[in-house]
Amino acid sequence: MQYRIVTDEKKCVGCFACLAACIAAHHTAEEETAHTFRAIKAVRDEKAGFQKNVCVACLHCGRCMKVCLSGALYRDEETGLVLADREKCSACGACVSVCPQNVIFYDKEGKVQKCDGCIERIKEGKEPACVRNCYLKAAKLITHT
Repeated sequence: MQYRIVTDEKKCVGCFACLAACIAAHHTAEEETAHTFRAIKAVRDEKAGFQKNVCVACLHCGRCMKVCLSGALYRDEETGLVLADREKCSACGACVSVCPQNVIFYDKEGKVQKCDGCIERIKEGKEPACVRNCYLKAAKLITHT
């Protein structure tokens, strides 16, 4: 089974619940450098005639993986999620420059950090934290074979 997290921009109201869930799932309250693996982007709603904020996440598209010179980014064979191996990261920045969602970061040690799709939750049969906490169900876990 292959997994992807997608956001329905028509449903998302930019409430930040998914961001808070992401931070809580991946960091402790004491971490000074805690951040989300999601991003806010402005989208023009042509029908409504205004701009709104939409929360987006890693698409696990593999663009970052394809340009990673050190092999630090790889696709998990079981889930299809693109994961990061911090030990292999050379901090060249290639992955950051090609990410269509702008959701790849470096930690304080200069090592790559990105959404792991809450892989441990998925393996337990649970939804990723961002999907679980999206009260409008704009964030979804998509599966395909």
